[in-house]
Amino acid sequence: MDDGRGIAYVSRVAPAQFQVDVVANRPLSGGYFVLELRSQAPNPVAEAVPGQFVMLRGEWGRDLLNGRAFSVLQAFDSRTFSVLLKVFGRGTALMQQLQPGDRMTVTGPLGRGFKAPNPERKQLLVAGGVGLPPLHLQARTAAATGQAAAVELFYGGRTAADLVLTEDLEAWGIETVLATDDGTRGVQGRVTEPLGARLDRAAASGEAVEILSCGPTPMLRAVRAIGLAHGVPTYLCLEEMMACGFGVCLGCAVPVYGDKPYKYCCTDGPVFEASEVRW
Repeated sequence: MDDGRGIAYVSRVAPAQFQVDVVANRPLSGGYFVLELRSQAPNPVAEAVPGQFVMLRGEWGRDLLNGRAFSVLQAFDSRTFSVLLKVFGRGTALMQQLQPGDRMTVTGPLGRGFKAPNPERKQLLVAGGVGLPPLHLQARTAAATGQAAAVELFYGGRTAADLVLTEDLEAWGIETVLATDDGTRGVQGRVTEPLGARLDRAAASGEAVEILSCGPTPMLRAVRAIGLAHGVPTYLCLEEMMACGFGVCLGCAVPVYGDKPYKYCCTDGPVFEASEVRW
């Protein structure tokens, strides 16, 4: 259902904790890799919407007690799903070494995700780095429901090696604008530059658009500023450090406007309306 902010408030499926086996660990360019995970019985991740996430933890004993949060990349069926990762610390370094047959514990799906593609208002999807998965899944959802024309993807990275899984977008017929800091692929510069130009064109023609974005916080801050300056509905899938994933540790506080000074990324988000985030 909708929470009044245009964001999907997912209540159709309760999160669960369950065991999975690693089916595949597929390396990509730029140090990225995809883990494909399968449970013995059906799990609720198959019902996850773009923007929802899972907490993952390997069988590491007392080392790294807390799980790590990752957006769902794809649900293949009721038992198998995948996530996109890149090594940033000890947890992701251990995950990069996982082999088929290794066991992990999953909690999810968690959080609130993006609303569905809307044929009456084009969605401009803005991704950077490991923020690609929820927007990759949003594009997949649009293509699978015959609405590929309802979304456009703006995808940025430092170099060409940071732009992964673009072949999927081509296969789905998703209009995509690529940008790299060094110009090795697509437009040279930040992805917010072609986004701003696209918003100018939409304003000039009276086209109804909205922004859905996920990526590094500096990019999200820039997307927020551009979206608000253009008066365009803008939704941000935030990347915060999470220890529990369901609002117990209170470690993922997000400053917001309103009656409460903070909300929590894991339970109130990770998708927030840009105008409510107090940056």
